[in-house]
Amino acid sequence: MDRSHDFLGSEVSGAQTRVFVLAAPVELTTSYLSGTAAAPAAILEASRQIELYNPAIGIDLEGAGIETVDTGARDRAAITSFIRGNRGELSRGFCCFLGGEHSITPWILEAMDYGEIGIVWLDAHADLREQYLGDSQSHACAARNSLRFGPIVQIGVRSWSSGEQEFMRTGPRAATFTRWGEQARAALDTLPPRVYLTLDYDALDPSVIRAVGTPEPGGLSWDDLTGILDHVFGSREVVGMDAVELCPSPHDPASDFIAAKAVYEAISRHLARKGTV
Repeated sequence: MDRSHDFLGSEVSGAQTRVFVLAAPVELTTSYLSGTAAAPAAILEASRQIELYNPAIGIDLEGAGIETVDTGARDRAAITSFIRGNRGELSRGFCCFLGGEHSITPWILEAMDYGEIGIVWLDAHADLREQYLGDSQSHACAARNSLRFGPIVQIGVRSWSSGEQEFMRTGPRAATFTRWGEQARAALDTLPPRVYLTLDYDALDPSVIRAVGTPEPGGLSWDDLTGILDHVFGSREVVGMDAVELCPSPHDPASDFIAAKAVYEAISRHLARKGTV
């Protein structure tokens, strides 16, 4: 497993690896704008402009033990094979996968075999279709395909089909919220003690991150996102996460930087909870 310090830079290396940031540039089923395969590289490059001291929670990531890994994965077989082949080592740290499209989430959950978990799903889209354009492994089916690994709480969702509406009404274990607020907070509190976090960048309003594959107006603010991270990392053991669906644009470097900053904020909270920095 080849390692580097592309995320945040060499200053975050440490005697013990506590966090793996894994590039998984899978792009197979994007349905509007293409380019999510370029997201991991853009996030890694932008991350090197982030200050290692995080004033939001008062910790410094210098020497925190963060390593970057290129999985080399471009499809389901490759990503599941990589994870299974390295799961013993990966399980000793906190894994943050950088996609690519959202279809990778259930594949990660299957290969990592976390056991009993809940899933925190931040997204503009419900992703609860049984199939999309004849493909049951589409990004539009990712949440439905993830339900077999645990109950899901979705936050920021503001677009879904009539079929998904029926599934949300009658289907199992998926609670969907358009906004972050007391109802969503209460739903998160019903999840098991261990959770997996998946962040689709289009959960955020386009005024925060514009460069996504399928933008939707009316999304989460930056303060909403950090509030969700505070609550999730403060009340649950987050076993791993992914960040997906950035669609980098050469005319919008701010989106790359904010996408990297979101990952940094999540990792910072994980390390703070563990008391390792």
